[in-house]
Amino acid sequence: MEFYQKLKKLRAKKGWSQEEFAEKLQVSRQAVSKWENGQGFPETEKLVKMSRLFQVSLDYLLKDENQPFGEQGTTEEGYYASQEVVESYLLNKKQDAKNIAAGVAILIASILFPMYFQETFSYVLFMIVVAVGVAILVWHGLSVKSYKELETQPLVFDDSFIQDFRQKSLANRKRYVILIVTGIVIIILSFGIPFLTNDTGHADRDPLFALMPLTWAFAVYLFIIAGSAMEGERLVINNEEYVKEYEKYEESSKHGWIHAVIWPLTTVIFLAIGFIWNAWHPGWLVFLVAPVFTIAYTVWKSSKD
Repeated sequence: MEFYQKLKKLRAKKGWSQEEFAEKLQVSRQAVSKWENGQGFPETEKLVKMSRLFQVSLDYLLKDENQPFGEQGTTEEGYYASQEVVESYLLNKKQDAKNIAAGVAILIASILFPMYFQETFSYVLFMIVVAVGVAILVWHGLSVKSYKELETQPLVFDDSFIQDFRQKSLANRKRYVILIVTGIVIIILSFGIPFLTNDTGHADRDPLFALMPLTWAFAVYLFIIAGSAMEGERLVINNEEYVKEYEKYEESSKHGWIHAVIWPLTTVIFLAIGFIWNAWHPGWLVFLVAPVFTIAYTVWKSSKD
């Protein structure tokens, strides 16, 4: 079966007219008509788009073989994800992770200003830095999410690609684990900083003490980058399990409001403790209590449902 025959058969299988198919490809109806009559051949970009629309591999479209649809390794039902699509998705996810990690790290690092400095200017600077961190997170939250199909549907891959990807992922996982372990070690070591400060009765003003929020910010940055990369690769390797987990997440997302409320509320409590009682230290402990409370609440509500 030649390309033009496959194209006509696949389009009919979807129930699309030539005009509808042309609109999806962003080409003219005449171009589709020529392709289906064997009078022309689409460019690579259009072929990739066809493989996504029809959920078949590029091999199936291009190879001139007398095999019926589905015998090219695409018999499963699902969204066809080519190598190019997967690589673009992981690159996009990496950039998203950097934006989130930067926003969260800036919010955590901003704590050092009211903790260490007494001047009014330090509080103004603190609010400016917080505003920057929040702006980054809000901008990311409102941006258009790409590749939603890959995260919500079962995926179909070319066999040669997925086997090679699994091998590369095993090597990458070692790097991600090293990043996570490094972050954990950094956080543990940071709690030893107060013991290194000067015993003057004003230990919270010691320059070393200001390193604590900076080390936490760096550690959290590593966690988010490594965690996001591992999640993206897990989606590809263990797609069936990932989709099931996503469905469970959607089921429990009705309790997700707590995640949007807890951090602004925690920041307000921290500022109140600092400005009213001048207890920036140990007031920062509320940032450690917040995630514990969030997890406990979510688990409790889910168990009741």
